[in-house]
Amino acid sequence: MVWLVFLAFPLASTFTTHVTQAQRVLAVAGTVVFVAIYLAIISCWAGAFWKSHTWVRFWMTHVWVRPTLYAVLLAVSLALTLGVPADGWGVTFIYCAACAALVTQSSLGFWLMLLCIAFAVGGTLIAGQPVENAFAVGAGTLGIGLMLLRVRDLRARNVELTDARAELARLAVIHERERFARDLHDLLGHTLSVIAIKTELARRLLPGQPKRAAGEIAEIESIARDALTEVRQAVSGYRRPTLDGELAGARMALTAAGIDVDIARAEVAMDPPMEAVLAWAVREGATNVIRHSRARHCRLRITATLAGAGVEVLDDGPAAAPRNGSEAYGDGHGLAGLQERVGSLGGTIAAGPQAGGGYRLAVEVPLIPRSSW
Repeated sequence: MVWLVFLAFPLASTFTTHVTQAQRVLAVAGTVVFVAIYLAIISCWAGAFWKSHTWVRFWMTHVWVRPTLYAVLLAVSLALTLGVPADGWGVTFIYCAACAALVTQSSLGFWLMLLCIAFAVGGTLIAGQPVENAFAVGAGTLGIGLMLLRVRDLRARNVELTDARAELARLAVIHERERFARDLHDLLGHTLSVIAIKTELARRLLPGQPKRAAGEIAEIESIARDALTEVRQAVSGYRRPTLDGELAGARMALTAAGIDVDIARAEVAMDPPMEAVLAWAVREGATNVIRHSRARHCRLRITATLAGAGVEVLDDGPAAAPRNGSEAYGDGHGLAGLQERVGSLGGTIAAGPQAGGGYRLAVEVPLIPRSSW
């Protein structure tokens, strides 16, 4: 809007040259109409001027309003250039090119800018102005038009970038919620299963063996306190399970459920991220055996090589045992979360029933370079 000050030069020229009174009236009236339409178009583009006037903004943004206003703007420019024999009125086409660049699509704005150049050069020459004036007006219209076409493109890109950043932020929040829900499921699913089994055992022991029942209840209390600590650590984002801790927890939980457990572990130091994923695999495998397998024996095997490490959980439960209510074994959230963790390290996971009965969960994780911790 600040560039409107340059319209004062051709308007002043009108009053310093020998023109008729009617031409001066045309110059003043045309300038007022031109400035009003120009401000309306620019304000409509900026979206701020009409913010408090809803009904005006509705009409300004209607599909036919802008083309009509722009056509009137061009007509007023032609009328001033051809009807007032004074220097400088061709500059109004620069404003027309600016409006075309700002309020239309890039391709249409380019062609409207070329139309403004043709009107500016042709109108200046027809009005009897020197060729150098026509060339100057045409060059100014071209330069301003191209510059503001670029400004409009940059504004559109900035809007797209702002929308993209907002979408990325939204997706990051969703991802973090899913991660937190997955961690809580994996933490509490195993622990609550153990508590339920030990509570059932204590209830059976209570009439005839109160001392053993009291011991089981004491263990339930300890497990519940450990679960509370784990949840707090998960909320803080600091918890990373250890393989030794999960193997000990799996042994205790499987034994409490009446399942014989055989654990074989390769005594090899592992990278923390790899150990954490394998620990989650042990927890998930033991939890599924307790909940769904109806097995009598379970084997946990930890392997490690120079290329990576793995976990295998194998039980001898019936092949057609009911699993997780109406869900098939492996369709729950636990294995889905485990698959995400394994996949994040480029590992593989295999889970499924065995031909002779039982179920096998196998996780393989490649060696992680220390630089990627």
